[in-house]
Amino acid sequence: MAHSSISVQPTGHEREAPASGGATANDGSILALGVEVNQVRACLLENVNGVYRLAAWKASPHRKGENLATVAVSLCRQMGDRLGRLLVDVAAASPLLDSPDPVRFPPLSHVAVAASPRPHVRVWVAGLSPTQSMAAAYEALCSAPAHVIGSTALDADLSVTELTNALVTAAPDMLVIVGGFDDPAPATHRSLVELSRIFGQTLSRLAPTQRPVVIYAGNRWAAPHAAEALQTAGGGAMEAVANVQPAPGVIQKTALAQACNFYYWRLSRRTLGLRALSQWITPPGQLIGQENAFARLVRVWMELHGLPELHGLYCAPLWWLHVWTTHGRSEIKMRFVEPQTRPPALAQWPALQLVSGEWPTSLWAQPELFWWDRSGMAPMVAAVGQSAPQAMLQVLRNDLLRMYGSHLTSTK
Repeated sequence: MAHSSISVQPTGHEREAPASGGATANDGSILALGVEVNQVRACLLENVNGVYRLAAWKASPHRKGENLATVAVSLCRQMGDRLGRLLVDVAAASPLLDSPDPVRFPPLSHVAVAASPRPHVRVWVAGLSPTQSMAAAYEALCSAPAHVIGSTALDADLSVTELTNALVTAAPDMLVIVGGFDDPAPATHRSLVELSRIFGQTLSRLAPTQRPVVIYAGNRWAAPHAAEALQTAGGGAMEAVANVQPAPGVIQKTALAQACNFYYWRLSRRTLGLRALSQWITPPGQLIGQENAFARLVRVWMELHGLPELHGLYCAPLWWLHVWTTHGRSEIKMRFVEPQTRPPALAQWPALQLVSGEWPTSLWAQPELFWWDRSGMAPMVAAVGQSAPQAMLQVLRNDLLRMYGSHLTSTK
């Protein structure tokens, strides 16, 4: 179903944003940078008669091994040339934040960065039951930047040699060991200890640079014994987090998802030039992932429009992220899926009402009221909200997240 877009002012569907603090400290220009696996984008937000608008934007491919800061500086220089203004401090090779001649060369007021520069964490799941603890681990990892590339269930024929060959070929970043309900009885620990021992022997055969980080999310009472078995066998240390299935029918996703998210950022920080980009960010802003920026945006958009709940989708190059936020609940549900897919687990989610990227019309019908950012730039602009919330909302409302619906018509 096709719809025409029109500019809209606040209506009964939209609440005015809080007025505290104004748009920015001095209403100057704001630079937002967005880093994805395959590209770097930059956009400039300008104050036009008291309202921030999207003045310019530009994208550049990001090739493996390229310095992100170098790519970003080049983007800003090209964007500035097109606008006829200086956006880069040439000597410092960074955005122009301090100008000796503010009249001729006005500096930027803020710089914000949203970055997800690498593929998701490659995860190998090991456990006792594919239908219980391992299934719970898969469910938890769906809400994290994870890509499950293989799995192992404990059985009598498990071969260390075959397992070593499989891990060398798959090259996982992370090994997740799960199994057992939270039970203090020593008899319930044996299988987990044996599984950890086998993987300890396996990891001992790998070069240190090939070894994945090990996360344990099984029976919490067995955790110290499993850690000892892994280390004694030569597999190194493991980090224990809350059991993903502490009791029958109970799934705890948060701890394992957070561990995976933290490791994703550890790996991301190794990306050449990301540290330099993070130093460009003006306080109180901080480096934020594209997915976290989008999740915050969905929450803000729900509150701004007085909705009871909101389901949003961010279509990134290598993954899609669904976000479901509900009024009155602090938890934000996040689910990563393969592009161009609609897993059965999303059947219970509400209608899709907000999309950043190309709307997947073959999978999700467009409802009577929705917002669509065709450019896919909403997450990077959302990062601006840390330091200039009003500027963020004004650009999203006026330039990116247009309102569509059957009751909105256009003569186009």
